[in-house]
Amino acid sequence: MTQQHAAAPCSGCGTEVAAGLLACPVCHRLVHGAELTQLASAAREAEGRGDLTAALGTWRKTLDLLPAGTSQRATIDTQMKRLSAMVDGRAPKPAGSGKKAGALATTGAVGAVLLKSKAILFALLANGKFLLLGLFKLPTLLSMIVYANVMGGRAAGVPLGIIAAIYVHEIGHVVTLRRYGIEASAPMFIPGFGALVRLKQYPTDAHEDARTGLAGPLWGLVASLVALGLGVVFHWDAALTVAWWSATINVFNLIPVWQLDGSRGLHALSSTERAIVGATAIGVALVTQQAMPATVGVIVLGRAMVGESHPTGDRGMLALFLALIVSLPAVAWLATYLGSAG
Repeated sequence: MTQQHAAAPCSGCGTEVAAGLLACPVCHRLVHGAELTQLASAAREAEGRGDLTAALGTWRKTLDLLPAGTSQRATIDTQMKRLSAMVDGRAPKPAGSGKKAGALATTGAVGAVLLKSKAILFALLANGKFLLLGLFKLPTLLSMIVYANVMGGRAAGVPLGIIAAIYVHEIGHVVTLRRYGIEASAPMFIPGFGALVRLKQYPTDAHEDARTGLAGPLWGLVASLVALGLGVVFHWDAALTVAWWSATINVFNLIPVWQLDGSRGLHALSSTERAIVGATAIGVALVTQQAMPATVGVIVLGRAMVGESHPTGDRGMLALFLALIVSLPAVAWLATYLGSAG
């Protein structure tokens, strides 16, 4: 959001600069030059002490003070992409920078995280404070209550369980956005639609966009597994129903259309990687006899052949997309099977 200021003479040439302009129309001197210098210094200091998230967030603030198309914006964009790659493990971190960033590594080394349940649990515990984020926000609480009332009529505990699962999904987005220094609101629930978070800035590139997009289904997978575990341990049919709903909602979000998470995840994949995901999704659909993975697979294959794909791809996001398109339908199938068997 561009900062507003009262009309004032340019410090360089004396021309009166209208409110809202970021540079003098005559000499092109930056209106917020002093503030930009301070922010740049703060960003470098944060990177020097190893706080890459703070550095990214500070650089993002400078973009609000710079006119579009300037060389300064291009330079800062390069800096942000470099820091972003270090935050999510695509580039090596400088010595001593791993402590804080490592605690937030929810979507970093995706393959290892998904294959090791202890790593998933540790990541969630490390970010457990974020699960309470929206519960202290009145708009979020009110929207959850309205959403629960609209969903009334289901088995006892099911509406609340589904809302909790959707909430965890959205918090996954918020955690990853904040990891990249992007300000985001607590989740808001919209009956008939689901939930959303509002962004004050946007991802720097396709890699950031893919990670913030697929973080929701990743956290949703964990919520689905928790519900499935509760259903199995306590013979609780309502929990199995929640597990099915949660897994199915998250598979739906993997469909790569419009603003769904799958579309954002696809931004970082090459055409070959997209073909691998599409073929895997169709294979999962044939095994589990579910239509949703087939829908994901057909559309992903179509976008592998038609449309602009990422030139280099992203192995981490390929691993995550594959893990999600296999695991989520499996949870849904297990929840249905165990519910029927029970």
